[in-house]
Amino acid sequence: MQVRLLSACLAGTMALSYAQSPSPRDMKLVGDRFAPLTYDALTSEQKIMIDHLYSGERHGAGGPFNVLLRAPELGDELQAYGAYIRYHPSLPRMITELVIMLTVRYWNTESEWNAHKSIALQASLDPAIASAIAEGVRPAHMPPDVEAAYNFVDELLTTHQLTDNAFKAAKDKFGEKGVVDMMGAMGWYGIVSFALNVDRYPLAKNVKPELKDVENTLPLTNPLGFATPPVVNSSPIVFKTSTVAGGKKMILRGDRFPGLVYDEMTPLQRAMADRAVAGRGTTGTFNIHVRDVELTDLLWPIGERVRFHMTVGEKLKELSILIAGRYWTAQFEWLAHRNAGVRAGLAEATVRVIAEGKRPANLPPDEEAVYNFCTEFFKTKRVSDATFQAIKDKIGERGVVEIIGAAGQYQMVSLFMNVDRYPLELNQKPELMPLAHPLP
Repeated sequence: MQVRLLSACLAGTMALSYAQSPSPRDMKLVGDRFAPLTYDALTSEQKIMIDHLYSGERHGAGGPFNVLLRAPELGDELQAYGAYIRYHPSLPRMITELVIMLTVRYWNTESEWNAHKSIALQASLDPAIASAIAEGVRPAHMPPDVEAAYNFVDELLTTHQLTDNAFKAAKDKFGEKGVVDMMGAMGWYGIVSFALNVDRYPLAKNVKPELKDVENTLPLTNPLGFATPPVVNSSPIVFKTSTVAGGKKMILRGDRFPGLVYDEMTPLQRAMADRAVAGRGTTGTFNIHVRDVELTDLLWPIGERVRFHMTVGEKLKELSILIAGRYWTAQFEWLAHRNAGVRAGLAEATVRVIAEGKRPANLPPDEEAVYNFCTEFFKTKRVSDATFQAIKDKIGERGVVEIIGAAGQYQMVSLFMNVDRYPLELNQKPELMPLAHPLP
Protein backbone atom coordinates (compact mmCIF):
# COMPACT_ATOMS: atom_id res chain seq x y z
CA MET A 1 0.00 0.00 0.00
CA GLN A 2 2.79 2.38 0.95
CA VAL A 3 4.69 1.53 -2.24
CA ARG A 4 1.59 2.20 -4.37
CA LEU A 5 1.01 5.48 -2.55
CA LEU A 6 4.64 6.55 -3.06
CA SER A 7 4.48 5.61 -6.74
CA ALA A 8 1.29 7.59 -7.17
CA CYS A 9 2.86 10.63 -5.49
CA LEU A 10 5.95 10.43 -7.70
CA ALA A 11 3.83 10.05 -10.81
CA GLY A 12 1.75 13.04 -9.80
CA THR A 13 4.86 15.13 -9.16
CA MET A 14 6.37 14.19 -12.51
CA ALA A 15 3.11 14.93 -14.32
CA LEU A 16 2.91 18.34 -12.62
CA SER A 17 6.54 19.05 -13.57
CA TYR A 18 5.91 18.18 -17.21
CA ALA A 19 2.69 20.18 -17.19
CA GLN A 20 4.53 23.22 -15.85
CA SER A 21 7.41 23.01 -18.36
CA PRO A 22 6.98 25.59 -21.12
CA SER A 23 6.17 24.15 -24.51
CA PRO A 24 7.66 25.51 -27.75
CA ARG A 25 4.20 25.29 -29.29
CA ASP A 26 2.99 27.89 -26.82
CA MET A 27 5.81 30.34 -27.51
CA LYS A 28 4.98 34.02 -27.79
CA LEU A 29 7.93 35.78 -29.39
CA VAL A 30 8.44 39.53 -29.22
CA GLY A 31 9.80 41.89 -31.84
CA ASP A 32 9.30 45.04 -33.83
CA ARG A 33 11.01 45.23 -37.22
CA PHE A 34 11.21 41.42 -37.24
CA ALA A 35 7.60 40.29 -36.85
CA PRO A 36 7.16 37.69 -34.08
CA LEU A 37 7.08 34.17 -35.50
CA THR A 38 4.66 31.43 -34.45
CA TYR A 39 5.62 27.80 -33.94
CA ASP A 40 3.37 26.45 -36.70
CA ALA A 41 4.90 28.86 -39.22
CA LEU A 42 8.48 27.72 -38.53
CA THR A 43 10.59 25.69 -40.93
CA SER A 44 12.06 22.40 -39.75
CA GLU A 45 15.44 24.13 -39.17
CA GLN A 46 13.77 26.85 -37.12
CA LYS A 47 11.90 24.26 -35.04
CA ILE A 48 15.20 22.54 -34.21
CA MET A 49 16.58 25.83 -32.89
CA ILE A 50 13.41 26.54 -30.87
CA ASP A 51 13.36 23.03 -29.43
CA HIS A 52 16.97 23.48 -28.30
CA LEU A 53 16.12 26.81 -26.67
CA TYR A 54 13.18 25.34 -24.75
CA SER A 55 14.94 22.14 -23.72
CA GLY A 56 18.05 24.05 -22.62
CA GLU A 57 18.62 26.16 -19.55
CA ARG A 58 16.72 29.18 -20.91
CA HIS A 59 13.39 27.29 -21.22
CA GLY A 60 12.25 29.97 -23.66
CA ALA A 61 13.11 32.10 -26.66
CA GLY A 62 13.00 35.70 -25.46
CA GLY A 63 15.51 38.37 -26.37
CA PRO A 64 17.39 38.08 -29.70
CA PHE A 65 16.10 34.71 -30.79
CA ASN A 66 13.09 35.91 -32.79
CA VAL A 67 15.67 37.76 -34.90
CA LEU A 68 18.24 34.95 -35.04
CA LEU A 69 15.55 32.48 -36.13
CA ARG A 70 15.74 34.10 -39.58
CA ALA A 71 19.09 32.31 -40.03
CA PRO A 72 18.36 29.24 -37.87
CA GLU A 73 21.52 27.23 -38.48
CA LEU A 74 23.68 30.17 -37.43
CA GLY A 75 21.18 31.13 -34.73
CA ASP A 76 21.26 27.64 -33.18
CA GLU A 77 25.05 27.70 -32.94
CA LEU A 78 24.96 31.20 -31.46
CA GLN A 79 22.38 30.27 -28.82
CA ALA A 80 24.48 27.29 -27.70
CA TYR A 81 27.52 29.55 -27.35
CA GLY A 82 25.46 32.15 -25.49
CA ALA A 83 24.18 29.50 -23.07
CA TYR A 84 27.74 28.62 -22.12
CA ILE A 85 28.58 32.28 -21.57
CA ARG A 86 25.54 32.85 -19.41
CA TYR A 87 25.31 29.62 -17.42
CA HIS A 88 28.78 28.03 -17.34
CA PRO A 89 31.49 30.71 -17.08
CA SER A 90 34.60 30.19 -15.01
CA LEU A 91 34.13 33.68 -13.57
CA PRO A 92 32.13 34.44 -10.42
CA ARG A 93 28.50 35.12 -11.30
CA MET A 94 28.65 38.76 -10.23
CA ILE A 95 31.68 39.42 -12.44
CA THR A 96 30.09 37.73 -15.44
CA GLU A 97 26.96 39.82 -15.02
CA LEU A 98 29.01 43.00 -14.57
CA VAL A 99 30.82 42.29 -17.85
CA ILE A 100 27.47 41.76 -19.56
CA MET A 101 26.03 44.95 -18.03
CA LEU A 102 29.00 47.02 -19.18
CA THR A 103 28.79 45.56 -22.69
CA VAL A 104 25.09 46.23 -23.13
CA ARG A 105 25.57 49.67 -21.53
CA TYR A 106 28.16 50.45 -24.20
CA TRP A 107 25.66 49.44 -26.90
CA ASN A 108 22.68 51.04 -25.06
CA THR A 109 20.58 47.87 -25.09
CA GLU A 110 17.84 48.54 -22.56
CA SER A 111 16.16 45.13 -22.46
CA GLU A 112 19.41 43.26 -21.75
CA TRP A 113 20.46 45.87 -19.21
CA ASN A 114 17.22 45.40 -17.32
CA ALA A 115 17.52 41.60 -17.31
CA HIS A 116 21.17 41.38 -16.29
CA LYS A 117 21.14 44.20 -13.77
CA SER A 118 18.61 42.20 -11.77
CA ILE A 119 20.78 39.08 -11.92
CA ALA A 120 23.90 41.07 -10.95
CA LEU A 121 22.17 42.61 -7.93
CA GLN A 122 21.02 39.15 -6.84
CA ALA A 123 24.68 38.09 -7.14
CA SER A 124 25.67 40.85 -4.67
CA LEU A 125 26.75 43.66 -7.01
CA ASP A 126 26.56 46.97 -5.14
CA PRO A 127 23.43 48.84 -6.39
CA ALA A 128 25.45 52.08 -6.37
CA ILE A 129 27.76 50.60 -9.00
CA ALA A 130 24.84 49.65 -11.22
CA SER A 131 23.31 53.12 -10.83
CA ALA A 132 26.57 54.84 -11.74
CA ILE A 133 26.96 52.73 -14.89
CA ALA A 134 23.37 53.52 -15.91
CA GLU A 135 24.10 57.23 -15.40
CA GLY A 136 27.22 57.04 -17.55
CA VAL A 137 29.50 57.76 -14.60
CA ARG A 138 32.53 55.76 -13.49
CA PRO A 139 31.58 54.03 -10.21
CA ALA A 140 33.45 55.05 -7.08
CA HIS A 141 34.85 52.74 -4.41
CA MET A 142 34.81 49.54 -6.48
CA PRO A 143 36.18 46.36 -4.84
CA PRO A 144 39.42 45.16 -6.49
CA ASP A 145 37.79 42.34 -8.49
CA VAL A 146 34.99 44.62 -9.73
CA GLU A 147 37.47 47.36 -10.66
CA ALA A 148 39.67 44.90 -12.56
CA ALA A 149 36.68 43.69 -14.60
CA TYR A 150 35.35 47.23 -15.08
CA ASN A 151 38.68 48.59 -16.36
CA PHE A 152 39.16 45.62 -18.69
CA VAL A 153 35.77 46.04 -20.37
CA ASP A 154 35.82 49.84 -20.25
CA GLU A 155 39.23 50.22 -21.92
CA LEU A 156 38.61 47.54 -24.50
CA LEU A 157 35.21 48.80 -25.67
CA THR A 158 36.12 52.47 -25.50
CA THR A 159 39.63 52.40 -27.02
CA HIS A 160 39.53 48.98 -28.74
CA GLN A 161 42.90 48.28 -27.14
CA LEU A 162 44.04 47.35 -23.64
CA THR A 163 46.81 48.71 -21.43
CA ASP A 164 49.26 46.36 -19.76
CA ASN A 165 47.96 47.38 -16.35
CA ALA A 166 44.36 46.51 -17.20
CA PHE A 167 45.34 43.17 -18.73
CA LYS A 168 47.57 42.20 -15.80
CA ALA A 169 44.97 43.17 -13.20
CA ALA A 170 42.30 41.04 -14.89
CA LYS A 171 44.66 38.10 -15.40
CA ASP A 172 45.82 38.26 -11.77
CA LYS A 173 42.23 38.27 -10.51
CA PHE A 174 40.58 35.80 -12.88
CA GLY A 175 43.32 33.82 -14.63
CA GLU A 176 43.78 33.39 -18.37
CA LYS A 177 40.60 31.35 -18.72
CA GLY A 178 38.67 34.03 -16.88
CA VAL A 179 40.05 36.70 -19.23
CA VAL A 180 38.95 34.60 -22.22
CA ASP A 181 35.51 34.21 -20.66
CA MET A 182 35.24 37.98 -20.23
CA MET A 183 36.05 38.53 -23.90
CA GLY A 184 33.63 35.77 -24.87
CA ALA A 185 30.83 37.48 -22.93
CA MET A 186 31.64 40.84 -24.50
CA GLY A 187 31.55 39.30 -27.96
CA TRP A 188 28.30 37.40 -27.47
CA TYR A 189 26.44 40.31 -25.92
CA GLY A 190 27.76 42.56 -28.66
CA ILE A 191 25.97 40.30 -31.15
CA VAL A 192 22.88 40.22 -28.92
CA SER A 193 22.87 44.03 -28.78
CA PHE A 194 23.31 44.25 -32.55
CA ALA A 195 20.25 42.04 -33.11
CA LEU A 196 18.05 43.67 -30.48
CA ASN A 197 18.90 47.26 -31.36
CA VAL A 198 18.34 46.67 -35.07
CA ASP A 199 15.01 45.07 -34.23
CA ARG A 200 14.11 47.89 -31.77
CA TYR A 201 13.21 45.17 -29.31
CA PRO A 202 10.53 46.56 -26.98
CA LEU A 203 10.72 46.66 -23.20
CA ALA A 204 8.02 44.93 -21.18
CA LYS A 205 5.06 47.16 -20.37
CA ASN A 206 5.98 47.58 -16.71
CA VAL A 207 9.68 48.34 -17.37
CA LYS A 208 11.00 51.89 -17.74
CA PRO A 209 14.25 52.77 -19.56
CA GLU A 210 17.17 53.28 -17.16
CA LEU A 211 20.13 54.11 -19.37
CA LYS A 212 20.87 57.79 -19.43
CA ASP A 213 21.50 59.24 -22.89
CA VAL A 214 25.16 60.30 -22.77
CA GLU A 215 27.81 60.71 -25.44
CA ASN A 216 30.34 58.39 -23.78
CA THR A 217 28.49 55.48 -22.24
CA LEU A 218 31.61 54.04 -20.55
CA PRO A 219 33.78 56.96 -19.39
CA LEU A 220 37.47 56.45 -18.78
CA THR A 221 39.24 58.08 -15.85
CA ASN A 222 42.00 59.18 -18.25
CA PRO A 223 40.40 59.21 -21.71
CA LEU A 224 42.66 57.61 -24.28
CA GLY A 225 40.67 58.48 -27.38
CA PHE A 226 38.25 56.32 -29.34
CA ALA A 227 40.04 53.44 -31.10
CA THR A 228 43.44 54.97 -30.29
CA PRO A 229 46.02 52.54 -28.91
CA PRO A 230 47.03 53.55 -25.38
CA VAL A 231 50.66 53.84 -24.38
CA VAL A 232 51.84 50.44 -23.19
CA ASN A 233 54.06 50.02 -20.18
CA SER A 234 56.67 47.92 -21.93
CA SER A 235 57.66 46.79 -25.39
CA PRO A 236 55.60 43.81 -26.60
CA ILE A 237 57.41 40.49 -26.30
CA VAL A 238 56.37 38.76 -29.48
CA PHE A 239 56.96 35.02 -29.51
CA LYS A 240 56.79 32.15 -31.95
CA THR A 241 56.89 28.61 -30.63
CA SER A 242 57.05 25.39 -32.61
CA THR A 243 56.06 22.04 -31.18
CA VAL A 244 54.42 18.82 -32.38
CA ALA A 245 50.72 17.98 -32.05
CA GLY A 246 49.13 14.85 -33.44
CA GLY A 247 52.33 14.08 -35.32
CA LYS A 248 52.26 17.48 -37.07
CA LYS A 249 54.10 20.72 -36.46
CA MET A 250 52.14 23.20 -34.35
CA ILE A 251 53.25 26.82 -34.58
CA LEU A 252 51.87 29.35 -32.10
CA ARG A 253 52.35 33.11 -32.25
CA GLY A 254 51.19 35.92 -30.02
CA ASP A 255 52.19 38.34 -27.32
CA ARG A 256 50.32 38.52 -24.00
CA PHE A 257 49.19 34.87 -24.03
CA PRO A 258 52.42 32.82 -23.87
CA GLY A 259 52.75 30.00 -26.37
CA LEU A 260 51.76 26.64 -24.91
CA VAL A 261 53.83 23.49 -25.39
CA TYR A 262 51.84 20.44 -26.49
CA ASP A 263 53.25 18.10 -23.84
CA GLU A 264 52.33 20.58 -21.09
CA MET A 265 48.70 20.95 -22.22
CA THR A 266 45.77 19.29 -20.46
CA PRO A 267 44.21 16.28 -22.23
CA LEU A 268 41.35 18.50 -23.46
CA GLN A 269 43.79 21.08 -24.79
CA ARG A 270 45.82 18.40 -26.57
CA ALA A 271 42.67 17.03 -28.18
CA MET A 272 41.82 20.53 -29.37
CA ALA A 273 45.35 21.01 -30.72
CA ASP A 274 45.13 17.69 -32.59
CA ARG A 275 41.90 18.84 -34.26
CA ALA A 276 43.40 22.21 -35.11
CA VAL A 277 46.56 20.92 -36.80
CA ALA A 278 44.46 18.41 -38.75
CA GLY A 279 42.14 21.11 -40.04
CA ARG A 280 41.86 24.84 -39.39
CA GLY A 281 45.44 25.39 -38.20
CA THR A 282 46.81 27.07 -35.10
CA THR A 283 47.39 30.65 -36.25
CA GLY A 284 45.21 33.54 -35.17
CA THR A 285 43.08 33.06 -32.07
CA PHE A 286 43.97 29.42 -31.39
CA ASN A 287 46.63 30.19 -28.78
CA ILE A 288 44.09 32.37 -26.95
CA HIS A 289 41.13 30.04 -27.26
CA VAL A 290 43.02 26.96 -26.12
CA ARG A 291 42.85 28.53 -22.65
CA ASP A 292 39.12 27.73 -22.60
CA VAL A 293 38.36 24.55 -24.52
CA GLU A 294 34.68 24.44 -23.55
CA LEU A 295 34.06 27.94 -24.88
CA THR A 296 36.04 27.26 -28.05
CA ASP A 297 34.19 24.02 -28.84
CA LEU A 298 31.06 26.17 -29.15
CA LEU A 299 32.72 29.14 -30.84
CA TRP A 300 34.47 27.26 -33.65
CA PRO A 301 31.23 26.10 -35.36
CA ILE A 302 30.09 29.73 -35.52
CA GLY A 303 33.34 30.71 -37.21
CA GLU A 304 33.02 27.83 -39.68
CA ARG A 305 29.43 28.81 -40.43
CA VAL A 306 30.38 32.42 -41.11
CA ARG A 307 33.39 31.52 -43.23
CA PHE A 308 31.94 28.76 -45.37
CA HIS A 309 28.18 28.33 -45.08
CA MET A 310 26.43 31.68 -45.48
CA THR A 311 23.76 32.37 -48.09
CA VAL A 312 24.28 36.13 -48.26
CA GLY A 313 27.22 35.93 -50.66
CA GLU A 314 30.96 36.27 -50.17
CA LYS A 315 31.26 39.88 -51.34
CA LEU A 316 28.76 41.32 -48.87
CA LYS A 317 29.92 39.07 -46.04
CA GLU A 318 33.54 40.15 -46.51
CA LEU A 319 32.47 43.79 -46.65
CA SER A 320 30.80 43.46 -43.25
CA ILE A 321 33.92 41.75 -41.85
CA LEU A 322 36.17 44.53 -43.17
CA ILE A 323 33.94 47.18 -41.60
CA ALA A 324 34.14 45.38 -38.23
CA GLY A 325 37.93 45.11 -38.58
CA ARG A 326 38.23 48.79 -39.46
CA TYR A 327 36.04 49.75 -36.49
CA TRP A 328 38.33 47.78 -34.17
CA THR A 329 41.59 48.72 -35.94
CA ALA A 330 42.30 44.99 -36.04
CA GLN A 331 45.39 44.77 -38.27
CA PHE A 332 45.71 40.99 -38.59
CA GLU A 333 42.05 40.36 -39.41
CA TRP A 334 41.98 43.27 -41.81
CA LEU A 335 44.94 41.91 -43.77
CA ALA A 336 43.47 38.40 -43.72
CA HIS A 337 40.17 39.57 -45.21
CA ARG A 338 41.05 42.50 -47.46
CA ASN A 339 42.29 40.15 -50.20
CA ALA A 340 39.36 37.80 -49.65
CA GLY A 341 37.04 40.77 -50.16
CA VAL A 342 38.71 41.72 -53.44
CA ARG A 343 38.59 38.11 -54.65
CA ALA A 344 34.88 38.08 -53.80
CA GLY A 345 34.22 41.14 -55.96
CA LEU A 346 34.90 44.24 -53.85
CA ALA A 347 36.76 46.94 -55.74
CA GLU A 348 40.34 47.49 -54.61
CA ALA A 349 39.55 51.19 -54.34
CA THR A 350 36.65 50.45 -51.97
CA VAL A 351 38.88 48.44 -49.66
CA ARG A 352 41.62 51.06 -49.75
CA VAL A 353 39.26 53.92 -48.93
CA ILE A 354 37.74 52.02 -45.97
CA ALA A 355 41.27 51.39 -44.67
CA GLU A 356 41.91 55.14 -44.85
CA GLY A 357 38.83 55.83 -42.76
CA LYS A 358 36.88 57.41 -45.61
CA ARG A 359 33.50 56.63 -47.11
CA PRO A 360 33.75 54.82 -50.48
CA ALA A 361 32.12 56.58 -53.42
CA ASN A 362 29.89 55.04 -56.08
CA LEU A 363 29.16 51.80 -54.26
CA PRO A 364 26.83 49.35 -56.00
CA PRO A 365 23.38 49.34 -54.32
CA ASP A 366 23.88 46.05 -52.45
CA GLU A 367 27.29 47.12 -51.10
CA GLU A 368 25.93 50.53 -50.13
CA ALA A 369 23.09 48.89 -48.20
CA VAL A 370 25.51 46.69 -46.21
CA TYR A 371 28.02 49.52 -45.71
CA ASN A 372 25.35 51.88 -44.37
CA PHE A 373 23.84 49.19 -42.16
CA CYS A 374 27.10 48.17 -40.47
CA THR A 375 28.66 51.61 -40.14
CA GLU A 376 25.46 53.17 -38.84
CA PHE A 377 25.17 50.55 -36.12
CA PHE A 378 28.81 50.78 -35.05
CA LYS A 379 28.68 54.59 -34.96
CA THR A 380 25.24 55.16 -33.42
CA LYS A 381 24.30 51.76 -31.93
CA ARG A 382 21.03 52.03 -33.84
CA VAL A 383 19.86 51.71 -37.44
CA SER A 384 17.40 54.07 -39.11
CA ASP A 385 14.22 52.90 -40.82
CA ALA A 386 15.59 53.83 -44.24
CA THR A 387 18.85 51.95 -43.67
CA PHE A 388 17.05 48.88 -42.36
CA GLN A 389 14.56 48.83 -45.21
CA ALA A 390 17.32 49.23 -47.81
CA ILE A 391 19.30 46.22 -46.61
CA LYS A 392 16.19 44.14 -46.09
CA ASP A 393 15.05 44.90 -49.64
CA LYS A 394 18.44 43.83 -51.01
CA ILE A 395 19.17 40.64 -49.08
CA GLY A 396 16.05 39.74 -47.09
CA GLU A 397 15.66 39.07 -43.39
CA ARG A 398 17.93 36.03 -43.44
CA GLY A 399 20.63 38.04 -45.15
CA VAL A 400 20.32 40.82 -42.58
CA VAL A 401 20.82 38.33 -39.74
CA GLU A 402 23.79 36.74 -41.51
CA ILE A 403 25.41 40.17 -41.84
CA ILE A 404 24.80 40.77 -38.13
CA GLY A 405 26.40 37.38 -37.44
CA ALA A 406 29.42 38.00 -39.69
CA ALA A 407 30.13 41.51 -38.40
CA GLY A 408 29.49 40.39 -34.83
CA GLN A 409 31.70 37.31 -35.13
CA TYR A 410 34.63 39.29 -36.50
CA GLN A 411 34.15 42.02 -33.97
CA MET A 412 34.62 39.25 -31.40
CA VAL A 413 37.70 37.91 -33.22
CA SER A 414 39.13 41.44 -33.41
CA LEU A 415 38.56 41.86 -29.68
CA PHE A 416 40.54 38.68 -28.93
CA MET A 417 43.38 39.62 -31.26
CA ASN A 418 43.70 43.18 -30.00
CA VAL A 419 43.88 42.06 -26.38
CA ASP A 420 46.72 39.68 -27.25
CA ARG A 421 48.36 42.31 -29.50
CA TYR A 422 48.69 39.51 -32.05
CA PRO A 423 51.70 40.24 -34.29
CA LEU A 424 51.69 40.47 -38.05
CA GLU A 425 53.90 38.24 -40.18
CA LEU A 426 57.38 39.58 -40.90
CA ASN A 427 56.44 40.43 -44.48
CA GLN A 428 53.21 42.24 -43.51
CA LYS A 429 52.78 45.94 -42.87
CA PRO A 430 49.80 47.43 -40.99
CA GLU A 431 47.28 49.22 -43.19
CA LEU A 432 44.98 50.71 -40.55
CA MET A 433 45.95 53.95 -38.87
CA PRO A 434 44.32 54.52 -35.48
CA LEU A 435 41.57 57.08 -36.05
CA ALA A 436 39.19 58.83 -33.71
CA HIS A 437 36.40 58.18 -36.21
CA PRO A 438 37.32 55.11 -38.29
CA LEU A 439 33.89 54.82 -39.94
CA PRO A 440 32.69 58.12 -41.45
